[in-house]
Amino acid sequence: MRLTDALLGGFFALFGICVLGVASQFTRFPSQPYGAALFPSILAVGFLVAGGLLIVRDLRQRRGNSGVPSHVFALVPDLRSGGAPGLLAVLANVLAHILLTPRIGFLPVSLIGLTALFMILGLNAVKSLLLAVSTTLVCWWLFAGLLRVPLPRGFLDGVI
Repeated sequence: MRLTDALLGGFFALFGICVLGVASQFTRFPSQPYGAALFPSILAVGFLVAGGLLIVRDLRQRRGNSGVPSHVFALVPDLRSGGAPGLLAVLANVLAHILLTPRIGFLPVSLIGLTALFMILGLNAVKSLLLAVSTTLVCWWLFAGLLRVPLPRGFLDGVI
């Protein structure tokens, strides 16, 4: 199913409001100009802005084009024709991260999952591997290096 941009924008804006509400409850660090609420609050404002822009764009398109269907839900053409392996691959990748990352580690699960995902989405093996390696390393650097998020290391615990 596909939602209209206005409905999706409303969901994004509502999610942003919820995240702002939860982030406002986070405690502040003593003698720090920022606390744990900074990053979620920035993301929440991004969700609010993006949601609002989606709503405005969809309403402008509907007002300007009288031929635009007024239904809120529509079946995505890829799903109608049976070509939905990409959707299933994304869902499988998310499940693999949830179930396997604590045991195996972030780096191997991300590398294997992204390589498989990119290949299913149509990239050749070399491009898929290069893109997966670079994406995995950038994510590791951002979260484990800069933000100091303790990503699971799995069997690489003594190595990295």
